[in-house]
This record gives sequence, C-alpha cells and structure tokens, in this order.
Amino acid sequence: MKGLATVASSLLIPFPLLVSAITRGVLFSGNPAGVDITNGLAYLRELLGFGFGSLGLILIVIGVVFVVARRAGASLRLPWTILLVQIVVGALTLAFTALSNNALDTYVG
Repeated sequence: MKGLATVASSLLIPFPLLVSAITRGVLFSGNPAGVDITNGLAYLRELLGFGFGSLGLILIVIGVVFVVARRAGASLRLPWTILLVQIVVGALTLAFTALSNNALDTYVG
C-alpha cells in the first residue's frame, strides 16, 4: 500500500497534464465544434474542465490511498515528501509562469 501511495502522490502534476494533452489532441485533431484551432483559446473551457477535473480526481485518489495506507500501518514519510515536493514545484511553476506572462504583457520595446 505504501508503494501505491508513493505512485499516487508522484502523479499530482503529471496526471492532469497528461489528461489535458490527450484532451487537446482529441479535440484539435477532430475539431468537433469547427472552431479556429490556431487561436490560443480554442477549446479552453474543455481543456480547463478536464485538467482541473483530473486534478480533483487525483487529489481524491491520493487522500483515499493515504487514509487506507495509514490504517494499514504503513509509513507514509516518502509519499508525503513526494507530495510536498510536487506542491512546491507546482506553485513555483505557476508563480514564474505568471511572472513571465506579466513581463510579456507589459513589454513595450
């Protein structure tokens, strides 16, 4: 059970990215709504929905697996460490992406 908790906690960032990439590939290749897919905002609602939905799903899975593993008496030091590293890396990625986007938006050169 400890191994499953470790794997689940390590999927916090990659799983939503994978689901979003698969969704983007399916929607852009088939283009069911017939929109201009060269527009950066094409299918944004669907991509955000599946991305955040999969993030919520993996958080629920992580919570359930952690509770079950803890009740089974497993040590969760490694899974918690991995989860915390994922959260810190994700937060830093979002912060620096926002910083660079702000620099692009305010560039006057």
